[in-house]
Amino acid sequence: MASTSSTTTTMTAAVASGSASAGSALPDWLAESEPYEPLDDRSTFIEKNLGTIGAALAEVADGGQPELVSSPVDRLLCRVSPAMRLLGLISAIICVNATRNMTFGYIMLAVVLVALAIRPARLMKTVLFGGLGIAGLSAVIALPSILIGQYEAPARLFIRAFITVSLTIGLARTVPWNRLIAGLRGLHVPNAVVYVCDVTIQFIDILGRSMLLLLDALRLRSVGRDSRKLTSAGHIIGTVFLLANRRAKEMGEAMLCRGFEGEYRIAKERMLTAANAVYTCVIALMIAAAVYFG
Repeated sequence: MASTSSTTTTMTAAVASGSASAGSALPDWLAESEPYEPLDDRSTFIEKNLGTIGAALAEVADGGQPELVSSPVDRLLCRVSPAMRLLGLISAIICVNATRNMTFGYIMLAVVLVALAIRPARLMKTVLFGGLGIAGLSAVIALPSILIGQYEAPARLFIRAFITVSLTIGLARTVPWNRLIAGLRGLHVPNAVVYVCDVTIQFIDILGRSMLLLLDALRLRSVGRDSRKLTSAGHIIGTVFLLANRRAKEMGEAMLCRGFEGEYRIAKERMLTAANAVYTCVIALMIAAAVYFG
């Protein structure tokens, strides 16, 4: 009986060993490697266009950061009240575009380039890309004027557009949006206009960041070549529009719940300061030069 049980145990172990070895063996087709190399996908429209737009929108409300106002010019301008700086910007734009003699335009261009050269690289890059882009587009639009003998019109428009956009971007990037809103109210701009500007600046920043998040989600879910990129881009724009509509309602309700009555109350700033006086003198000299050169 003992020999029979030992024989049975030996056979059971052999069967178990055979079944284990048979189970561990893989089929030949499963052991073959199958490398997957996704095809190159052309997503230039989404990544370079929508991504660039989203990044630019996300930086709208990032003005006044320490690294952006580290230059001597910006440190001095930060002491000037936002209302005075807005008046100076409007005066400079009017003078540059109203004068017919390009001597004044060349002087303003030299001032803008010198101020740009001593600013941080990040701010310099933003101003140059924005200014050259708008100025180049303006020059292209003015090219047909060459056919009627206005050979200097593209160059004039290029210089004026570059000066205007550079000054505007420089102000927007070095002054926080809340100080700009206070400056508008300091100039006695109607509350309705101030409210529109305030909400627009905030939502441009929010929607820019939302667009970047949607683009990242689309990029992570898109492997290989996708022939429906343009459709996805349309979906992204539609989603951003729906987010804007929903958040606008939420923001309006939140402001009503907090007692907002449509009137902006700001702290009064001293206008009779040394920085404001010097800035006013500079603006007066600029206007006098524009009148002199005509």
